[in-house]
Amino acid sequence: MKKYYSILILISIVNFSFSQVQKKVFYNENLEEISESNFYKQLNFQKNLDLHFENDTLKTSLLITRKNYGQLNDSIFNNLKKSLSSDKELSNDLIVIVYYSGKDRCNGTESTSFWNIFDHDYLKKLNKIGSYSHFWIYKDDENLQYYHPKQVKWENDKNQLVENLFFKLHYPCSSAVIIDKNGKYISYYGEFGKSTIWELSKELINTKI
Repeated sequence: MKKYYSILILISIVNFSFSQVQKKVFYNENLEEISESNFYKQLNFQKNLDLHFENDTLKTSLLITRKNYGQLNDSIFNNLKKSLSSDKELSNDLIVIVYYSGKDRCNGTESTSFWNIFDHDYLKKLNKIGSYSHFWIYKDDENLQYYHPKQVKWENDKNQLVENLFFKLHYPCSSAVIIDKNGKYISYYGEFGKSTIWELSKELINTKI
């Protein structure tokens, strides 16, 4: 989590660092400045994403690790659970959050999504891995009408809690986080499918099916 605070600080600093011709800077997953050629050599969609931020004077490119591990302390975890479900206690093996940050280059098509996470076997197989509480959370609802709102219950991110805990930057497409009953979690940034959720869930609770 500290790493992504550093990313936000870095972006703020570099956005005010130059005042003439637009400069390009590139950073790897460890926030180390690298050359443009090394940046694209290290770009691997299976492992990382390339994020780009720019203004009139500077373009900053970052490599972001897609799969990340963390642990919520008891206070934060309890606050999250109350925010997600105020009327009943969340006591299942897993909490699964699919997060839609808003329209971007990935989800800009104005047609019904064929994303396989809406397949009928998705939740059925997830239930075989472990008991779960599943939430569909959005930050910005533009284009969300194409993501089966009659099939799943999309809910707004209350007070940006999910965003601030797990998705501080805008990752393309959608992202997800799976949390076990002790607050240990795996977050996954960018495009994914139902098999990704299954694999991460099995990893968290060490279940094979």
